[in-house]
Amino acid sequence: MIIEEFRNIKIAYVRRTGAYGSENQKLMENFKAYLKENGLLNDAAIILGISLDNPIYTPAEKQRYDIGLIIDEHKVVELDTRKIDDGKYAIFEVPHRKNDIIAFWNNIPKLTIGLSVDKEKPIIERYSTKKIALHLCEFCIPLK
Repeated sequence: MIIEEFRNIKIAYVRRTGAYGSENQKLMENFKAYLKENGLLNDAAIILGISLDNPIYTPAEKQRYDIGLIIDEHKVVELDTRKIDDGKYAIFEVPHRKNDIIAFWNNIPKLTIGLSVDKEKPIIERYSTKKIALHLCEFCIPLK
């Protein structure tokens, strides 16, 4: 785990509302296809997945999930854009396999012992082309 400071991160994104799960994976595949068709998917691309609602408190039909591509602050795109919350994040590298990702989510309380987690901000999944080539992804946990 490392600590990273996020500042002025802008994403071009799409949002899905509905139960978290396999539909989010379909959204990711469609988003990547869109990026490829529009010349936005390259070796430097970084895609973020953001679960905006806690499924413990939010009904499945109201759960929001954003998938976005980090873009230059001045880049104009046809997609909606927004900023990611600035601040410190604990970055955990995880094998990009379903079982490992599920295990990570289940172990967050143990993994974050001693960290001041900001529960008001969402945990961010980060997929860089370089990490995916190594079968890895990252989870960015916001800190106070």
